[in-house]
Amino acid sequence: MAYRDIRRLDLNLLVVLDALHKERSVTRAADRLSLTQPTVSGMLKRLREVFGDDLYVRTSHGVVPTPRAEALAPQVAEILEAAGALLAPPRFDPATSTFSLTLCGSDYLLQTILGALAGDIVASAPGASVSVVSRPTGLMPNRIGEIETLLARGEIDLVISMGDAAFTELPSLTLYQEGLLCVSSYACHEDGQRIATARLCDLNHVILGSAETPVRRYIDDRLAARGLERNVVLRVPNFATLFQAMRHGEFVAFMPGKIAELHSGFLRFLRTELDLPQASVIANWHPGMDDDARHVWLREKLKTYRQDTR
Repeated sequence: MAYRDIRRLDLNLLVVLDALHKERSVTRAADRLSLTQPTVSGMLKRLREVFGDDLYVRTSHGVVPTPRAEALAPQVAEILEAAGALLAPPRFDPATSTFSLTLCGSDYLLQTILGALAGDIVASAPGASVSVVSRPTGLMPNRIGEIETLLARGEIDLVISMGDAAFTELPSLTLYQEGLLCVSSYACHEDGQRIATARLCDLNHVILGSAETPVRRYIDDRLAARGLERNVVLRVPNFATLFQAMRHGEFVAFMPGKIAELHSGFLRFLRTELDLPQASVIANWHPGMDDDARHVWLREKLKTYRQDTR
């Protein structure tokens, strides 16, 4: 029964009731609400029907509240204040808020952006709890769908991808264009040295993973067009293992420029005859997070990582 009674009450009627109580005049209440006097009079009639009371009685000096109206006034003001709070934009102060975030990306992005971003978040928001998770390598459709589901559930807040691994149907922020470089740990090589393609293929190559990736396919297809093939002697699961191997042995590898530059102290950058590709580094999130104050703050923080690479 109470639920049916609530449905009879339009919130706009309470706005009129509050204005009448403050103005004690139908005309002034109408002006206050930018309504016509007949409209306010009609709404007062509906209020009388809802509450079963005259509420405001006309006099020569305006309207006078009945005891019922006097009793309702503070309750109405409280309800309207609460309703206004519901419509107000949510407040978010990273310095005082307690919240959690989960960031997702490939091994390359964990090392170049996500680790640094997580550190920045914690430094700016002492109450934040941040998780950084690895994204499965490759472009397996079932795993892409899994990540989209986790985004929709709010179990992942932000995923950063490179090239074709980004999600074209989701909101996005392009951070930068990343170029592919050829690096060497051979003692005989000098930084900036140009190397013939046939000679390059004869060297010992180290690559990431066993599954084919777009970058690997791009390079191998262009070599195959020249009748050449890389001498791949080592496959490793991640960049940490790759760099450890290159520190202890002589190899060449193709990798994104930003992560190569992190280890430029012992690597040599080689110039090749291949037209090496570039790819966009893109952040994606679920559209339900577009206006979330916490997520807006996160994306503003992420914008500081927008830059160009070599």
